[in-house]
Amino acid sequence: MDYEKLAIMGRRRSRKQVQRHKRGRVWSVLRVALIGLVSVSLASLAAFFGLFGYTYAQVSEDLPELSSYSATELAQTSVVYDSGGNVVDELHGVQNRFVVGLGEIEPSLRDAVIAVEDQRFYEHQGVDYEAIARAAGENLKSLSVQEGGSTITQQLVKNTYIAQEQRQIPSLERKLTEASLAWQYEEEHAKEEILEQYLNTVYFGANAYGAEAAARTYYDKSASELSLSESALLAGIINLPGTYDPFADPETAKARRDIVLDKMLEQGYIDQKKYDEATSQGLDLSRGRVEYENDNQYFLDAVRKELAEQYGDQAVYEGGLTIYTTLDPNLQGLAAAAVEKVVAPESGDPSASLVSVEPSTGAVKAMVGGSDFEQVKFNLATQGKRQPGSSFKMFVLAEAIRQGISPDTYYASKDLSIDMGAYAEPYRVQNYNYVQRGPISLKTATEQSDNTVFVQLALDLGLENVAALANKAGIESYLDVYPAMAIGGLGEGVTPFNMASSYSMLANGGVHMEPYLVEKVTKEGDGGEDVVVQEHEPEENEVLTRDQAAAVTQTLRGVTERGTAGRYRNLKAELGRDSAGKTGTTELFVDAWYVGYVPQLATSVWVGYPEERVPMIGVRGFPEINGENFPLDIWSLYMQEAVKEMPVQELDIPSNDSKLQVKTDGRAVSKPAETTGKTKGSTTKGKSAEPKSSQSSTPSSGQQQPTFQPPPPSNQPQQPPVNPRPPPIYGQQQ
Repeated sequence: MDYEKLAIMGRRRSRKQVQRHKRGRVWSVLRVALIGLVSVSLASLAAFFGLFGYTYAQVSEDLPELSSYSATELAQTSVVYDSGGNVVDELHGVQNRFVVGLGEIEPSLRDAVIAVEDQRFYEHQGVDYEAIARAAGENLKSLSVQEGGSTITQQLVKNTYIAQEQRQIPSLERKLTEASLAWQYEEEHAKEEILEQYLNTVYFGANAYGAEAAARTYYDKSASELSLSESALLAGIINLPGTYDPFADPETAKARRDIVLDKMLEQGYIDQKKYDEATSQGLDLSRGRVEYENDNQYFLDAVRKELAEQYGDQAVYEGGLTIYTTLDPNLQGLAAAAVEKVVAPESGDPSASLVSVEPSTGAVKAMVGGSDFEQVKFNLATQGKRQPGSSFKMFVLAEAIRQGISPDTYYASKDLSIDMGAYAEPYRVQNYNYVQRGPISLKTATEQSDNTVFVQLALDLGLENVAALANKAGIESYLDVYPAMAIGGLGEGVTPFNMASSYSMLANGGVHMEPYLVEKVTKEGDGGEDVVVQEHEPEENEVLTRDQAAAVTQTLRGVTERGTAGRYRNLKAELGRDSAGKTGTTELFVDAWYVGYVPQLATSVWVGYPEERVPMIGVRGFPEINGENFPLDIWSLYMQEAVKEMPVQELDIPSNDSKLQVKTDGRAVSKPAETTGKTKGSTTKGKSAEPKSSQSSTPSSGQQQPTFQPPPPSNQPQQPPVNPRPPPIYGQQQ
């Protein structure tokens, strides 16, 4: 879609056929122009003969080939739609333009433009000699170029062939060049074609190029729907768009409109009755430009960047594309409302990001990338790579089940010191609040988010295998093969976009659908029909079997019923159905997550301070912000409303053919003969079970140092949150 190259190719092809006509045409046009000028002042004759010779010598060898116009596409605005068919964005560069046929432009606008810009349009052959003579007389009086007598055809040629930097410089040489080109142009194009091209090219102010963009900009309607009064106002703007801007100076614009109506009456385009009606009307402007809405700007920003990477900025902002996205306006509104209700960054709260994906297709339905797009363009949803904390444990659990290990396998929950080699400090792992639970099943370890169990499990599985599964499931970040990875200690971090996509794999029976934002892109073809530029083709990747994914889902369902996500909420009652998910909190409460799903929708929520890694402690009455409060609050508020129109579907349950085995080798331990429900170092009911990890060793060469820091000294234990949990304090938002 390199339009400049297309134009150059067109010019090269036509150079031979046009070159032989140049000199004769230039002589003819300049001869006629000179005769007209002689009639104004004989004293100027010698000067113009001199100018004639100079102009011919300078210009005749370097005139643009007119046939290249057909090979050059006008810059056109691209339009973006949501999944409901609503226009949500218009993408354009310097020129906001929608090319339409002459039949799609209200006849009164065509007449008004001719009346005020070129009343002899249908009589001349591209050059109006009478107008040139009048202009020459005025120019001779002032001894400068004040008027040009340009026709519509000349203006079209100027906007098409004359370099942008030269158009505003008064030059008799340029005027004569335009006249010659206009005469040539009319030999090859009908008047209706010229008028159509002009009305799609001319500038109407307010960044609106062409009649359609002007009608949308000033009246929020198409060019075919304009009234006589509106047409006259738009036609009047063309001469001096800055001076006659109706938004900036309505009185001057109205006076100019009435001048256009005067000319239309004088030239017989309208009768006295229509004239009186039109001049009696106000301007009745209606700004039609698509205004940014913070609710969806982060989603649209991701769409713009994706398409620009594929096709280039010129195609996106000048190519007149029609872009159909996956954005669900209802879900997007619910997502923005849920985030706004829980966090208020303008009052010092942390920010939040939310991404919602349809598991069966990978379509991204909603995206909140921050709180104010106009203030912060950085998209936390797609660009904010943060530590996932315990929400990453899902991948360890999934790899265990993929390897045939049952969630009923037992490991010892205890402080760990892992030998990292002769030249490295041991890797030390503890649970939050130094809890050591003793022998517990993987199911319980997942529900209580036990760090020490998951590190041992990951080492048994092979850290490379865990990383490979995570990447296959949708995590695009590079994963350091280091024990901290098992509990979310990553060198690069992950995005909410990737986490929502990865968890959606579980809701889709173990098949990961590549997430996408754009359903289809089309462009108008030469015959007026829509040509498909891009259409989404599903990309699927089986990560787990359906039974394996069901086993992971049932374990994560326990998190919502008995584990960290069920401590303060009854998600089943709130949603009216079962769900599965996992909380996540990083060291010093810098990042907090909740990622969960129902069969039809997977949603990730991240909460934290976007610019600096600031601990979220003492925020609005909460001792600490972790996965159990703000992220889960946002997730629940959003999902409660999002699933209302979705039929209740049960989460998958592993079939009887599932062949998962209880692991007894490696670091696994035997199931205790008898359990009482109490664990060594257990805390009282109400304490947060969301753990943090710690490490003091250094990764091997080439690996990035995990961000986790050692825990505070044992004689200064961190205080657990108050029990019961304080009620949410959501500020003043409605």
